[in-house]
Amino acid sequence: MSSVPELLQFLREKNLHGIFPNVDVAFRLYLTLPVTNASGERSFSKLRLVKNRLRSTMGQERLNHLTLVSVESDLVQKLDFSDLIKHFAAKKSRKVKF
Repeated sequence: MSSVPELLQFLREKNLHGIFPNVDVAFRLYLTLPVTNASGERSFSKLRLVKNRLRSTMGQERLNHLTLVSVESDLVQKLDFSDLIKHFAAKKSRKVKF
């Protein structure tokens, strides 16, 4: 047993997690921590890019959504929006008729 997952598995197999509950919790917390804090730093970096001089007129919910899209841009670039665009276009014409 040289790794934390092996130690946690050993605790579970031998039913020692009831005897050492704090050790069990500490191991589980350790295993759920991110390896680096790059994702958090990336989120704050993207937030700075999304915020601009118009941010005071932008609602918090929209700012959150734009930040999420910016952070996950690699995933968003793989999406196909053609069905969404067709559905939106078929909904209602937004042209004002005089």
